[in-house]
Amino acid sequence: MTRTDCARLASLALVVLLSGCATYSDRIGVMERAIVAKDPVRALRVLEAQPGGRKDDVLYLLNKAMLQRMQGEYAASNAALEEAKPLMEKFATLSVSEQAAAFAINENVRAYAGELFEQVYVHVIAALNYLALNAPHSARVEALQLDVKLNQIKQGAAVDDGFPRYLTGLIYERLGDWDDALIAYRKAYQAYKSFPSYYSVGVPYPLKDDLLRLTARQGMNDEHERYRTEFGIKEWSAATSSADTGEVVFILLSGLAPVKRDAITGAVTQDGRMVTVALPYFEQRRAAANGVRISTAGRSAESALMSDVNNVAVTALDHKLAGITARAIARAVIKTRAVSKAQQEGNGALGLLINVAGVATERADTRSWTTLPNQIYLARLQLPPGRYDLQVQVLSSRGGVLGVEEYNDLELLQGDQRIITRHWVTPQDLLPSRPFTRPALVDQRKTKVKESRH
Repeated sequence: MTRTDCARLASLALVVLLSGCATYSDRIGVMERAIVAKDPVRALRVLEAQPGGRKDDVLYLLNKAMLQRMQGEYAASNAALEEAKPLMEKFATLSVSEQAAAFAINENVRAYAGELFEQVYVHVIAALNYLALNAPHSARVEALQLDVKLNQIKQGAAVDDGFPRYLTGLIYERLGDWDDALIAYRKAYQAYKSFPSYYSVGVPYPLKDDLLRLTARQGMNDEHERYRTEFGIKEWSAATSSADTGEVVFILLSGLAPVKRDAITGAVTQDGRMVTVALPYFEQRRAAANGVRISTAGRSAESALMSDVNNVAVTALDHKLAGITARAIARAVIKTRAVSKAQQEGNGALGLLINVAGVATERADTRSWTTLPNQIYLARLQLPPGRYDLQVQVLSSRGGVLGVEEYNDLELLQGDQRIITRHWVTPQDLLPSRPFTRPALVDQRKTKVKESRH
């Protein structure tokens, strides 16, 4: 590395340093506190006042969409998501200059394109918005886009495709597309069965009932009997598949997704050099609300866990951490060699400048879509046609009632389906669910580090 290269590195690092060294996760605390205070309007003002720029445009739009959704502005929320979609595709392929800057300084220089599971959930949230707007045909377009996206993702990637597949089935069923609904539910069933144990989500009971109901409705007796055997259900009433009833579907978005932080740790390079690197980790949060119980007219139903976004996010980072670590160590080596080069050439001031700038700018990329829910629950309740006052009890992990909400004068027609979504966030949802464990010393001489394919 020449003296000119050293000077350029120092100048580039100082640009980042002077622009502020706070990580993304450091800056969103005020916004999140406004959310738990049930003031999404103020949270949106805080978001809009945040420093950003092109590289954070995607995250700004994703968080904006969720905050607008919390205000009931579903059309505006979808407008923000539609703006984010092409940017996510564009930023997925980084420019040469961004690659070089990220390698030389830190990965926050890259334009954020979203994790794969976040790209999937863009379509999930958009579909839920359309359902809230009573626009199932538009929701169907999202379902088709979602199917294309999921089919493009390599097997084994850290993506929760169980609930997204289930939601597409719900949309098709809402439109009376029974064959497509059954296909979607089958795919959801395969997804849930293949989930690793650490996703903490088994096959939810609403999906089991839906598979039994639709196979009976479509006259697929062999498949119906196979599901009954697999689910261990000896008796099942075909009355639950009657087209004479209506249905209320309640979807609870519980808490907020985990927040990514950075931790400083030591690393030993291949040549025995000791360097300091910053690595990201997720500060996991456990949602206070662990489901709902919906009831009306003497009938009730409890929800099932459909998705654990917290575990999916943590797994996604785990899949990438080896590559992130390798790049961080290589970046640290470049910086220390630049310092040594300047000192060897008798330019101590330049060496000191490079050293200070290198330390100050070594921050991990802590960007993530934190306004996504931590977990997703769903309850389905079939009712005869009529008008109902629905009571919703939000439940804690121990079965206690955290809160009660009323949805009055809901009209259900024959074969009708009312889908209600609620995002429940409390101050408890911002608390870490487990203590932080500092990363161990990384020794590249003993550990083969390679980037995950996912």
